[in-house]
Amino acid sequence: MRTIRRGLRTILRNPLRTGMLVAVLAVSIALTLIMITVNEAFGQRLDEIRAEVGTNIDVNPAGSFRGLLGGGDPLSEEEIDQLALLDHVKSVQRTLSVPYSGEALESAIDVGELGNRLAGGDGATDNAPDGNAPSGGPGGQGFSIPVFFTGTDDPLALSTIGNQDAELIEGRTFTDDEAEASVAVLGDDLAEKNGLLVGDTFELEDGSTIEVIGTFTSGTQFGDNAVFMPLITVQRLFDSEGELTLATVRVDTVENVDAVSDAITETLGEDTVDVVTEASRFESISAPVADAEDSSQIALIAALVASATVILFSVGLVARQRVKEIGIFKAIGASNWHVTAQFGIEAAVISVIAALIGALATFPLAQTVANGLVSDPAAPAGPGGFAGPGQRAPLGGAGAQLQGAGGFLGDVDVAVSPEVFLYALGIAIGLAVIASIIPAWYVGRVKPAEVLRYE
Repeated sequence: MRTIRRGLRTILRNPLRTGMLVAVLAVSIALTLIMITVNEAFGQRLDEIRAEVGTNIDVNPAGSFRGLLGGGDPLSEEEIDQLALLDHVKSVQRTLSVPYSGEALESAIDVGELGNRLAGGDGATDNAPDGNAPSGGPGGQGFSIPVFFTGTDDPLALSTIGNQDAELIEGRTFTDDEAEASVAVLGDDLAEKNGLLVGDTFELEDGSTIEVIGTFTSGTQFGDNAVFMPLITVQRLFDSEGELTLATVRVDTVENVDAVSDAITETLGEDTVDVVTEASRFESISAPVADAEDSSQIALIAALVASATVILFSVGLVARQRVKEIGIFKAIGASNWHVTAQFGIEAAVISVIAALIGALATFPLAQTVANGLVSDPAAPAGPGGFAGPGQRAPLGGAGAQLQGAGGFLGDVDVAVSPEVFLYALGIAIGLAVIASIIPAWYVGRVKPAEVLRYE
């Protein structure tokens, strides 16, 4: 106890030196604790991204882009049912997207110069006579930008439209109980162009009445020129019973994605489907977080080294300045261990105070540091609102704002738990042990007779 009291008195005897040392250590320890907390948050976010993105496989008709552009034949539900039976497959989301150019809905997109080039004529926008396909084409006399009707058997897919730029702005999406109901969620531009509000109805050419139960905005004109409905309803309305244009297969773990992808190709045939995994998408989406995690680890090591260096040299300098005091202690019978223990207690008290200050600083600063480390630009959409590299359509088809890396990355939420005080205590104890190394070595070399010779 006498050793402890002497150590505390020494700390209070020079408050300026103690305060400066505490301040410098508090900054280093705070940075260390922040990096520990941020690094854990980055690791957790990577796991979340891996679960969201890395386990999905898109199955398209061979030769088509998501079953919308290009060639190929529609997939059948019997074919897709086989995929649900494969090992490691958790679920299969079915989608049918159909371009519509009938008179019930007027497209929200003007043809413009690009449409004129594609039409090869004056860009007239006559509706297709069959009501469900764009008219004209290269060399033709009429062309219109179609409205995409997209049916999905996963109503929760619509809930993801608010992840980035697109969001449900009014009403609701359909539910599992409305699997065969004539209800629709319209893009905001499309609804405004046709004067439709939530609760209104519109009638297709076959006499079917569709109720508008919600509207969404995607941030792009192309994305807002879409209609989302239950899968069975879209199949019935467009005489496409049993047909699909996209199946999204979710695998249980990232490690099994390649094996399931190969099994899908083997089951359905490479001439029937194009299989696209999300391994590359995961890499592009998670790259900012992975880079930030690496940076936080480097900063963590640097902060720990800085803390150890500060306490080591500070205590070593103090021990050298107090050589006379050490000599007196040893002259009156104090052992090397007692003298070293006093320096260790002083270092421990200073380290604990600095660690507590650093822990308290972690709470308001960790989120700011995480935001500064992560660069999260939204990846631009490709031509016509389709996804660019690293993007996928959360709504299950064209017409929606496709999410890029920024959409899946989102914000890295840093939750600072009370465990940070345990980290702080561990660091303080470690620094105190390190700080005792130089005094222990120095005390052992001090000879009282030489120190007191000229006193």
